[in-house]
Formats: sequence, C-alpha cells, structure tokens
Amino acid sequence: MNNYWPVPEWVSTQSYKQSPRSFGSNRSKGRVHAGCDLYAPLDSPVLAITSGRVVESGFFYLGTSQLTIDHGALGVVRYGEIAPDNLPKVGALITAGQQIGKIGSLGRGIHPMLHIEHYSGQSTGSVTNLKKAPYFRRGDLLDCTKLLDSLLCLRNKECK
Repeated sequence: MNNYWPVPEWVSTQSYKQSPRSFGSNRSKGRVHAGCDLYAPLDSPVLAITSGRVVESGFFYLGTSQLTIDHGALGVVRYGEIAPDNLPKVGALITAGQQIGKIGSLGRGIHPMLHIEHYSGQSTGSVTNLKKAPYFRRGDLLDCTKLLDSLLCLRNKECK
C-alpha cells in the first residue's frame, strides 16, 4: 500500500507534536484538540494519504472546509481547514497521493494549516456536531500523532 505525507510543503517549525497543535492539547470550554495541525503555505496542495472513498464533505471552521475519506484498513481520516473550492464529492474514489484540496485561509492572522483527525473506522455517523461545544466526535477517534509519525518515517526513509 502506498502512503503519502498529506502536505508536501509542510512547515515543520511548529510540529504537530507540540501544543497547541498536537493531539489532546487543551482547548476552550473543557474540550481537547481532536487532531493534529500541519502548518503549510496558503494554497499549497493537500494529498490523500492513501486510496479511499469520500464519505463526508462540508464546512469546517472559519470559512474553511473538511473532507473525510474512508481509507479502508488505515481507517477514516478527516482533512480539515482546507479551501472550499473544487473538493471531491461524497462517494468519489480517491487514489493514493491524489490532490484532494488546498490549504485554506483561516483569516484573523492564523497561520494556514491542515488539521487532521484519525478514526479507526469502527463507528458510524457524523464525524462532528459543530452546533454544540465541546464538539462531539465519533467514539472511534484515534491519536493521529501515531499515523503522522509513521508517514513521516516513510517520507524520510528513517525511523526512530
């Protein structure tokens, strides 16, 4: 199975392992960060980690969109904070490494980034409910740090 790093133009100075961009970091109103953030230049490409099928698409946060892809054995990955233009439609088949979007603008002086959430794929239903805080997410949420570490290991051809 071919796996791709989701943001080829990633800016690693703010690592997804460091608060507040890391999985589990504290947020407002008692919630925690459900994903990992990867800083990248505005409009840079976002790639599908591996092949899959689009299961959800729509509004995300501050004018950005999200695309949720069922990657089979890898699980379900939610790619957030991407530009709302030209996203693949629900049901579309995606190939490994295919560009699925571009890094969107959050405005308000916030650095552009890709937000990634990882799910085991064992639960069904809506990934999130934006109408109530803290946001409710599926019960099969996983620590995306492990997924990103494994992808970075493949990308750099070295593992620690």
